[in-house]
Amino acid sequence: MKLIEFDGLDFKIADEALLVRPIRELFQQDRSKKKEQFWRQISYLWFMCDPRSTYQYITDESERASEIKVQEGFGSDWEPSELLKEAMDIYRKQTITTSSLLLEGMRKGIENVRKFLSEIDLFATDKNDKPIYQVSTMTAALKQVPELAKALVEAEKSLVKDFATEDKARGTAEKAIGEDI
Repeated sequence: MKLIEFDGLDFKIADEALLVRPIRELFQQDRSKKKEQFWRQISYLWFMCDPRSTYQYITDESERASEIKVQEGFGSDWEPSELLKEAMDIYRKQTITTSSLLLEGMRKGIENVRKFLSEIDLFATDKNDKPIYQVSTMTAALKQVPELAKALVEAEKSLVKDFATEDKARGTAEKAIGEDI
């Protein structure tokens, strides 16, 4: 599902997005000429839900929401309306691809590796004063980091390619049956 279209330096809500009832209702609720309230809500939706968002590295959704509120100038007490939450749920479902699911799992796995590396205590001992972790455990994990980083970059490129292919097919071309498989 395409949410935003770029036209030179301007952007607008995609016609396809306005077919989704909660997004259309958010648009209609903002009666101002520039639709600033609507765009604030759509930016929150995109940053929270789109797999291409620069905030997706934050795998915990409540942490991501807090960071978006701070960085995008929402008040700390601001919460998305029920209508916006409904629009977010629909957008998530409409942007699911195999690549996005794999990328999400990969990001969560990498976050767990990062936590492990941050929290490992090489000086921790068990009840018999024997080390809990061996230095080789940490060094083996550290050797995997460049490979994980490279795999993550490749997965992100694949996701962008999936979305670009989908956007091209929405122009004058039509997808053949089974082309998405």
